Amino acid sequence: MQTIRRPIALTALAFALAAALPAQAAAPVAQADGEYSKTAPAPAMHWRAPGVPAANVARMQYGEMAVSRLLDLQRKNRGGGLKPTQIGIGRDAAHESAQSGLPALQWQPVAGGFVAKVEIRSMDAMALRVGLDVSGLHDRAELRFGGSARPDEVVATMTGAEMKRLPGPQGLFWSPNTDGETQIIEIFRPKGVPAFAVRLDAPVLSHLIVDSRNSFQLIEKIGESGSCNVDTICRVNALGQPFVNAKNAVAHMRFVVGSSTFICSGTLLADTVPQTQIPYFHSANHCFSSNTSVPPVTSQMQTVANTLNTFWNYEATTCGGLTSTPQTQLSGGATYLYSTNNTDGMLLRLNSAAPSFAYFAGWNATPLTGGTAVLALHHPSGDAKMASLGQAISIDGTETTVGWTSGTTEGGSSGSGLFTLGPRGYVLRGGLYGGSASCSNSGSLATASNRDYYSRFDVDFATTKTWLEPQAAGANGSKPLIRARSTAASRPAASAPAARMRGIAPNASQHRK
Repeated sequence: MQTIRRPIALTALAFALAAALPAQAAAPVAQADGEYSKTAPAPAMHWRAPGVPAANVARMQYGEMAVSRLLDLQRKNRGGGLKPTQIGIGRDAAHESAQSGLPALQWQPVAGGFVAKVEIRSMDAMALRVGLDVSGLHDRAELRFGGSARPDEVVATMTGAEMKRLPGPQGLFWSPNTDGETQIIEIFRPKGVPAFAVRLDAPVLSHLIVDSRNSFQLIEKIGESGSCNVDTICRVNALGQPFVNAKNAVAHMRFVVGSSTFICSGTLLADTVPQTQIPYFHSANHCFSSNTSVPPVTSQMQTVANTLNTFWNYEATTCGGLTSTPQTQLSGGATYLYSTNNTDGMLLRLNSAAPSFAYFAGWNATPLTGGTAVLALHHPSGDAKMASLGQAISIDGTETTVGWTSGTTEGGSSGSGLFTLGPRGYVLRGGLYGGSASCSNSGSLATASNRDYYSRFDVDFATTKTWLEPQAAGANGSKPLIRARSTAASRPAASAPAARMRGIAPNASQHRK
């Protein structure tokens, strides 16, 4: 990257003028401490009618996925480029299923109403997300979701009203991620709601090549993260409780663009209001944006945000181990608040409360300086959470350049947080855009290709402080009266400067992650 230096004479003049001015109190530092989630543990979910006769199940069947489509996905991911890592392939019922739509629902009585069961299968899928037409679904109807890998387990429960508020691509509601080649959907119709008022269709699905408990599997193990990456459990003893807190703020992201599923990483953020815990979530603009050469379009970003699933506590149980800790999936989507193609930063608000064990990361909105030690927490290639150690090399007007001394980043790490250690723990300073860093060049800061590029949280803060540092509107006894926060509907995303060349590294292998 080219560095622009001021002429020496101008620099000396600036110091002279500063010395002549009267001393002023330093502006308060814009920052927030982290805090533990106050959410109560979620109750276990169960099927209302676990024993529905097989003859009463409405089924849709997709055949084997063409190998050429799987290989094409593999090539796209290996080639890097402008998109996050893809893990799912869209399939259209009208052309690929034995049925163009769901068969008629068969109802059976249960306490409080009636239940029907649907099974949608895409042969050899590791997991599924299904695009559901819920326009004919009564608001009081309830859907429960599970997968054939663990058929007794319910991963999410949502009402018709909730699903209608989350239109994704093609105006469809995209179901939660379920493991196995078959998605199981239980539909509950309360008493007083007629059968004709509960209509559901499934015109498309996303066939995933990875489930929620294993790394990518596609003919060969292409998605396992590189051997230089270090499981978070390996660093707990050395880095202590501040590190544990920071890692518990990081989640694996899955979302739908078109009818294909992609992955990134993101971080739960605290705000400066101690009375509330709003689940603000930081990631990267390029994860959701279909064209990162121009400022993001709010409506398009919100469409993708409506499909967001986040996975928490996805970590190895032992250092270098292959067993994952129990995970929690949040499937309620998110509200898009802000992003920019300038720094590549993005801020969302999750529609579901943070898990009970999560941590709201602190942040610091002052510029980083070269030579500062940094920590990255991320899900490389969708693998279990990893921790990389490095150093800030340089900072330009929009991005921080980082080199790694241990570990690296990969596809799927996009949007993940860059942290520095402060007096009260690790604080967020930016999110991953991309770079040329890899296991093959990690370890030496002198290696020019060992470089990644992160958004500057301090630059984005000029806009994101609306949510993260809301100002008191007046006094109410001893309690602050906080202004209502803006929403995506009432406040458009901040405009970005004119499109600029993003050739942020001379190395031709530099790419987004």
